[in-house]
Amino acid sequence: MTALGTLFTRSTGLENPSQPLSSAGLAEWLTGNKAAGVAVNEPRVLGLPAYYRAVAVTAGTLAALPLKVYRNDSRERVTARTALDNPNPRQTPFEFWQTIYVNAIAWGNGYARKLRDGAGLVRETWPIHPGRVRVEEVDPTEADPAGKLFLVRDRYGVEHRYSGYEIMHLPYLSPDGVQGVRPLHLFRQSLGIAISGDDYTAQFLANGSRVSGVLTTEKDLDDSAATRLKRRWKEKTSGPENAGEIAVLDRGAKFEAISIPPADAQLLESRKWSVTEIARMVGTPPHLIGDVSGSTSWGTGIEEQVLGWVKFTLQSWISLSEQRITREVLPGGWSAGTWYAEYALEGLLRGDSKTRAEFYRTMTQNGLMVRNEGRRFENLEPLEGGDVPLLPAGVLPAPVAEHKALIEALGGLVRAGFDPAAACEALGLDPIAHTGLVPVTVTVGEQLTDTTPSSEGGDDAGSNVDT
Repeated sequence: MTALGTLFTRSTGLENPSQPLSSAGLAEWLTGNKAAGVAVNEPRVLGLPAYYRAVAVTAGTLAALPLKVYRNDSRERVTARTALDNPNPRQTPFEFWQTIYVNAIAWGNGYARKLRDGAGLVRETWPIHPGRVRVEEVDPTEADPAGKLFLVRDRYGVEHRYSGYEIMHLPYLSPDGVQGVRPLHLFRQSLGIAISGDDYTAQFLANGSRVSGVLTTEKDLDDSAATRLKRRWKEKTSGPENAGEIAVLDRGAKFEAISIPPADAQLLESRKWSVTEIARMVGTPPHLIGDVSGSTSWGTGIEEQVLGWVKFTLQSWISLSEQRITREVLPGGWSAGTWYAEYALEGLLRGDSKTRAEFYRTMTQNGLMVRNEGRRFENLEPLEGGDVPLLPAGVLPAPVAEHKALIEALGGLVRAGFDPAAACEALGLDPIAHTGLVPVTVTVGEQLTDTTPSSEGGDDAGSNVDT
């Protein structure tokens, strides 16, 4: 393992002797953020299927988007390889950004260490778990204009001090501009309710999926006899493997079942509410995490729902990431850099084949897109001549249309009696030399006879053409 691996590999187990006893992270692992009677921490929250799926869908979708680099003031693609193409020897680009986004969604902050070469260019980026980082606001300097001090604890408990020059920071929803708020802390009550619901459901099923009834006997039982009878009853009836089992009671014992109270009858409804609440927290449409039970305000079709998700959830993450990457990873940064980063959303927003065909036809026929651009979107080979823009019927290119208008104006001036040469000069056109031939107008008569020369009628027989 590399030195960076020892610095950024997360080891938060309580068996780690290097974990500082004063660490806030250790206190959370011991007690958690108590809410609804349970500890709310990262392992327990990620254990909620709805929360895990919501974070995985959002982080995975963002990480899978193609990230491209362009030159400023143009749409020219940069082909030079950067840290975006190979962030570090351990991770692929997808794995790196998925880690960053998972941390940013759950903790409100994503961190990565930037390694630079001798020229100061970022060559590697290594993710850091937010549980290892403390951010302090300091006075901005020329060397550290952001005014942030990052205190990063490695796996051995040693704390290192870094500036913004060395750490890439993605703060989401930051009230002070220094650090993002932590959703796990803000939503600990709702998440605690969801965790409590899971715990209660597990206990409920372990007890035979029903509220305990009452065992009665005709004889008095001492504590040991009552405990033994209860144990035998649970052995025969508790757990899913004993569903339908017949229990035999002795000593005149009888079992009187107690009906399920309303609180238990509402257990399923409570768990459905938790799924909707988690989807609301993360900003993921409920149908993407398996909740298709109710109506949705995201749209009537899947395509409209995905479009709403992109606009109202993913776009904020995309804008944050594009600007941070441009400022902190690409050469020159935000102010002096000549490149900028941009996510390609075409694949995410692409509709069905019919919708795409209509889109390409409209764009190419109106000259807004060349045919090879559409073929590239569909992963097809380019066509010869496919980079030439098409024009709508009846629409001329600007130079041709302008020349045609001048010719029409010249004709109008000449017909109005102006000297042709003077009219050409006035319109900025080169004068045209006249051939000296007089225009001839040919009029066809109402009746035409055979125009073939006849030996009897002479050369003009049958001709009714005037000149």
